[in-house]
Amino acid sequence: MSTCETFSTEVRPARNRTLPALGAAVLAAVVARYQVWKNRRSVARLLEWDAHMLGDIGLTEGDVYSALATRANEDASTQLQMRSLERRFANEAQAHDRRVHAAQMRASGSARYQRKA
Repeated sequence: MSTCETFSTEVRPARNRTLPALGAAVLAAVVARYQVWKNRRSVARLLEWDAHMLGDIGLTEGDVYSALATRANEDASTQLQMRSLERRFANEAQAHDRRVHAAQMRASGSARYQRKA
C-alpha cells in the first residue's frame, strides 16, 4: 500500500484582511443593498399602473405582487424581468406551434386550411 502526502511550498494567503480591503467589501455590500431597496421601491410603484399599461411591458398585477413577495434581500426587478421573458418566450413558442400546425393541416389537404387564390 502506498501513501501520498501533499505539502505545498507555496505561502498561504493571510486569512486576515487588510483594513482597506475590509472597508471596500463593506461598502460594496451597502451599495448592493441600497440598489436592491431602490429597485423594490420602483417595482412597488408599478402597482399604480393599470392592467393595460402592465400588459404593454409583458406583466400582470400578480407578477408584481409575487416579485414583491420574495425575500427582502432579493432584487424584485430581476424577478419581474424573468417573468416577462418567460411569458414572451411562451407566447412565441405557442405562436410557432400554431404556425406549424396550420402548415401541417394545409399539407394534409384539409379544405378548411387551404389558402384562397
